[in-house]
Amino acid sequence: MSVMDVARGAYARAPRFVRRSLAPLVSVVPTGAKFGNSYRLWRRRIAANAINPAASHEAHLAALRGLLHKAHEQSPFYRDLFDRHLGIGYDYERAVPEDLRRLPILGKRDLEAAGDSILTVPRNSLDRADTSGSNAERPFGFYLDRDRSPREMAFVMDSWSRAGFTEKDSKIVLRGVGLDRRGRISSEWEPALRELRLSVFPMNREDVARYADLIDAYGVRYLYGYPSAIVLMANHMISMDRRLKQPLKGVLPISEPLLPHQRATIAAAFGDAPIANFYGLSEKALFANESMTRPGLYTFQPLYGLAELVDAAGQPITEPGREGRLIGTGFLSTGMPFIRYDTNDSATLVELPGEANGQRLQVADIVPRRKPGYLVAADGGRIVSIDLTPEKPRFFVGVEEFQFVQHEPGKVTMRYVPSEGGTERDALNIVADLQERVLNRLSFSVERVDSLVAGRGGKRAYIVQHIDLGGL
Repeated sequence: MSVMDVARGAYARAPRFVRRSLAPLVSVVPTGAKFGNSYRLWRRRIAANAINPAASHEAHLAALRGLLHKAHEQSPFYRDLFDRHLGIGYDYERAVPEDLRRLPILGKRDLEAAGDSILTVPRNSLDRADTSGSNAERPFGFYLDRDRSPREMAFVMDSWSRAGFTEKDSKIVLRGVGLDRRGRISSEWEPALRELRLSVFPMNREDVARYADLIDAYGVRYLYGYPSAIVLMANHMISMDRRLKQPLKGVLPISEPLLPHQRATIAAAFGDAPIANFYGLSEKALFANESMTRPGLYTFQPLYGLAELVDAAGQPITEPGREGRLIGTGFLSTGMPFIRYDTNDSATLVELPGEANGQRLQVADIVPRRKPGYLVAADGGRIVSIDLTPEKPRFFVGVEEFQFVQHEPGKVTMRYVPSEGGTERDALNIVADLQERVLNRLSFSVERVDSLVAGRGGKRAYIVQHIDLGGL
């Protein structure tokens, strides 16, 4: 691992005053050097295996075998687990994906309970991380390899390249990056990383008008951030009848589901720029690209990890069209191995992985754990939220932002921020239409608010679900 392999990540995480002093120096470093040798090697590997299923299959097997061998040799937790379920004489050099089914599925609390015995390297050589603990779930702490960033960035950049984005391009960053602790700075041009950073707090009409001026001034043509933040900006742009001087070349959403009506709103504000979306986890266990032509269809990257789809009993889903839980075994970061890790996300099977497709599992309609995809009817049935709202932006006339809140089955409150000139009647018209769309299985009320509650980093939840879906 070279110095440049870690320097970029260290620079990005540095305090603002440090970055300001280093920016002139970092900005003159050639683009390729900023990303490092490891990054370039992984970009080549990903590209080569994308067009060679046989090579992808072999690389997948090698990564799986290497992970299992390392976990057995260096982690007391996994050594005991493997010896009990795979047998003391198990040959890790001949492991195949089907062998994983003999191992138990592990959840967050299983890994927490294992403590340092789950690690394959000393804890002080790893980075501490955690999940956000949203949806009333307490945070989950875990550890990642310190040299993971170049490998991770290789997969991300490969995904973004489908929209034409390269290492030389600039991007608008709509992500609660905390430009300063007191909230006095809402925009910042980061020359070394070619980022126009825009705060999502609160991102009102005046903010967006100024942001559009900055985007025009810097000529940035790729937009990166949480879909909820991108849509909020888009709604303001539409309401102000504002257009960018140069149309966007691409949209790079992260971390949240991208719903059909959100895609329509983004297109109405920014044009038909390609959207390069992907699915990933903070734990670095799985990575999947969403199809550029078929929204909702995801293909998992076999060099990143091994993805499984299982039913409620933990048995493999083999019939296309059936929904199951996503289970991940990660190859990217192995200091704390995630092996048969329950993501708590669900998806519908499209195509099983195998040698013929280079071990690429295909699924549709991923429902992430942090974004409940359901509202609950009075009879206990689930209503899929992705089918709830129409795609046409005019459906939301009079409403700037909205969010569904549910505390009991059959009853839903739509919190809304009115747009300029918007009234409660506009919100009532929306919920009247929604109630008809769900055949009166839900009763809707409205609540006007000045702003919607945002989670860590500026995410605005589409549904705030207070009902325990586990038993439903």
